[in-house]
Amino acid sequence: MRTLMLNPNSIFAAATAAVFLSVLAGCGASSVQPVAAPVVTLAGVPGVAISGQVHGGEQPVVNSRIYLYAAGSTGYGSAYPYTSGTDLLGSHVVLTDSNGHFSVSGDYTCPSAATEVYLVASGGNPVPGQTANANLTLMAAFGPCNSPAANANTFVAINELSTVAAVYALAPFMTGPANVGTSPANAAGLTNAFSSVNKLSTLASGSMPGPALPTGAVLPTAELNTLADILATCVNSMGGSALGGVSDGTACGNLFALTPSASNVYPADTVTALLNIARNPSRNAAALGGLLTPTPPYQPALSTPPSAWTVAITYAPSGLSGPAGVAGDQQGNVWIANKTSHAVTLLAPTGAVTGTYAAGVTGSGAIAVDPSGNAWTPGTGASLIEIPAGGGTYTSYSGGGLGTTNALAVDGLGQIWATGSQNGVSLFTNSGTPVSSTAFTGVSASNAQSIAITPH
Repeated sequence: MRTLMLNPNSIFAAATAAVFLSVLAGCGASSVQPVAAPVVTLAGVPGVAISGQVHGGEQPVVNSRIYLYAAGSTGYGSAYPYTSGTDLLGSHVVLTDSNGHFSVSGDYTCPSAATEVYLVASGGNPVPGQTANANLTLMAAFGPCNSPAANANTFVAINELSTVAAVYALAPFMTGPANVGTSPANAAGLTNAFSSVNKLSTLASGSMPGPALPTGAVLPTAELNTLADILATCVNSMGGSALGGVSDGTACGNLFALTPSASNVYPADTVTALLNIARNPSRNAAALGGLLTPTPPYQPALSTPPSAWTVAITYAPSGLSGPAGVAGDQQGNVWIANKTSHAVTLLAPTGAVTGTYAAGVTGSGAIAVDPSGNAWTPGTGASLIEIPAGGGTYTSYSGGGLGTTNALAVDGLGQIWATGSQNGVSLFTNSGTPVSSTAFTGVSASNAQSIAITPH
């Protein structure tokens, strides 16, 4: 079986016998136990009670401050502009007790019932008798603000594993622990990212896998545990820093010195350090593995660090047969061109197979999705086929000097560009009409294998 690994900014990729979701997950035990919490009144939303427990390396964190953040909707990494700041709890201070427990007893207002929210634990003392760690930051993705409305109480476990799950799933939308948001046009993408956390982590235990993990999916357990163990080296300490990239010799300083952003800005908290790992997975990969203690808390762990901390959920749903091309639409669905069966498989954002279309009539493994969500793929011979958004009966098109097509691309106008044996490029409108009766040959393309559209 051939495999293909993705970075966290990808969505899906296909290989000979498997599909990989570019989100992180793992497993690990936690000893947290639910405690009662009072019902919180939400403006215009059914009451939701929130309680939980914060652990660092499976040790309770004392006097950690709890923040409840809502995702922004004005741009990637934007924060929701709550009247008292970005924290929905406003001036109400929630701290963990001597067992790491917390409960939200102050009122907060959901921006809307569907607004995605998440919890962050900042600071606190994970080791009895030790100075509080100002660099300790952990998080857990809560989901839609009213998602637990059916339950009398909602218990949330926050630890390194819940942090790994949340950060790797939300990395394309994050700039830091208080900034998770999307552009106004990509609300579906953010919703899918929060939903992915439920595949990776269980809200009530902070352990992996999550309850929504697709059947048959395989998690890179040891790698995910190892990432949590790397965070734990800093979390279970008195903190530290990296000034100009030089560690002060502490566990946190060592972590921060190895985890700068792409622009060489060094982190000062564990969530930002992990976010930088997710976005730059090959940077200092081996050295990060060297930070592990002899007996890390989350097991099993990797004995040798990978060349890059790029991880994925791996699974092979039914219907795939030599997947060779993949494309995602605006709703988070994934279209896969199967080269062996000459068919197109459509997967929902959850990973479930929606259907198989155009069986026996597709050509190469090329596939592209237009702005309306329709999928385009080469038909057998000199033709293109269009499968409507969401799946259905295909339509075939020809002309424009089209030959056997190797590659497809869709531009901002929804036009389809095709290249292959025509030794040029054929161009079709979004309605399937050839723009020219012959291929454009001035590009000197000779049986080209790929094509891409650049921005204007």
